[in-house]
Amino acid sequence: MLTVCVTSGKGGVGKTTVSVNLGIAIARAGRRVLLLDGDLGLANINVMLDVRPKYNIQDIVTGRRTLEQVITPTTYGIDLLAGATGIAELADLREPERQSLIRGLAGLRGYDVLIIDTGAGIGDNVIRFVLASDEILLVTTPHPTSLTDAYGTIKSILANESRSIKLIVNSVSSIKDARSAAERLVGVTDKFLDGSLECIGYIPSDGLIEKSIMQRKPHIVINPSSSSAQKIQEIAMRLIGKQAADSKKGFSRFLQRMFG
Repeated sequence: MLTVCVTSGKGGVGKTTVSVNLGIAIARAGRRVLLLDGDLGLANINVMLDVRPKYNIQDIVTGRRTLEQVITPTTYGIDLLAGATGIAELADLREPERQSLIRGLAGLRGYDVLIIDTGAGIGDNVIRFVLASDEILLVTTPHPTSLTDAYGTIKSILANESRSIKLIVNSVSSIKDARSAAERLVGVTDKFLDGSLECIGYIPSDGLIEKSIMQRKPHIVINPSSSSAQKIQEIAMRLIGKQAADSKKGFSRFLQRMFG
């Protein structure tokens, strides 16, 4: 199983929208995808997909439900492991709760790709998800404050471990803006940090994306011919082109790294 962590330096850059639409694009390529709402305590993927999960990740943490009972199928070819909206305790799991979660997740089988949509910023649970994953996708926009926060996140990740991070520049008005933003971040990362940053794509600014969010329907489903949807599709194909063949080993490695 390929584990992909989608994160960002700040909120409002489209991280969750990217996670959802990437997941659907990968599923359409024939992979079985599980989307984990890793924004513990402030989950919202279920809202974007317009699904109402009966149970969520808190039920695994507390041992009330099994993983199979908590996973929610969707009509878009992906399954959802929902987070727990408004439950503050999940935003900073203690060690007994982490151990309960690992026991619950240990039975996960049958998926090719696990996509984790983290909370924004550099909290402890975010860093744990990031460092445990095979692939790290950092979402930013060309806005200066977004780039500053993205660089802060890169520094925090690479201070823990030298890794390869993949960059997605979202909401760009032109290819020139996308390249400029990417080159700035790649340049300072190469110069000052122990790790690497690679831009694997950009997504044009598109009013249809905001409309799809308001309609609670994935953009790539209702606007598949749009330029932004096509760019998401391209990023998805680049991502799964490097998928590890040994899925059991991949998820086992993720659990070991996530929970130590």
